[in-house]
Amino acid sequence: MFINTHTHHLSKESGQHPELINCIVLHSEGLNNGWYSIGLHPWNINSSYSEQLTTVEHLAKKPNVLAIGECGIDKLKGPSLEIQTEVFKLQIDLSEELHLPVIIHCVKAYSEIIKIRKQLQPKQAWIFHGFNAPKETMEQALKHGFYFSLGEAILKKNSKASQTLPFIPHNRLFLETDNNPQLHIESIYEKASKLLNLESTQLQLIIQDNFKQLFNVNI
Repeated sequence: MFINTHTHHLSKESGQHPELINCIVLHSEGLNNGWYSIGLHPWNINSSYSEQLTTVEHLAKKPNVLAIGECGIDKLKGPSLEIQTEVFKLQIDLSEELHLPVIIHCVKAYSEIIKIRKQLQPKQAWIFHGFNAPKETMEQALKHGFYFSLGEAILKKNSKASQTLPFIPHNRLFLETDNNPQLHIESIYEKASKLLNLESTQLQLIIQDNFKQLFNVNI
């Protein structure tokens, strides 16, 4: 079982391999089949973000929505850092209210997001999706209870993600394909297994246990 913790595309193998499909507010129709995360991505924040967040709150109450997000901070794209931070914190409030984990989009803002978690001290889990940062950043985030979902970057030789992966505790690890419809989750597991020196079946069981515990579902 190859669980895909973050994808934007319903795969042909979705019935065979469970996946958590990210749904942005702009394209929120049809949350009927499968598991979803719902959030206001920093790229999509507009001047009426209060209305956007109302939509997020409405959709997040559906029983097959397992997480808030992706949401977060992107220093390279989107509105001002001040607005992104405000919208992110409002979604953290929602995650606490609904008892849902948060899937985080982070571009060059790891220190800011770690600082926010230290300030807010939320009870719900936060997951850095598409994690591709040095071991030191991972260790700092780990001290504050973060989880890490890794994807396509581990396929690239000498990437920060591939170098950091072996040091991530197994009970904090997830794998994903993100927004690449051509990428198969099996390829991510195959590469991760080699980097971790684990049999694929061992890694599948590790991710399965993590997913069941964090998202409170039966698989």
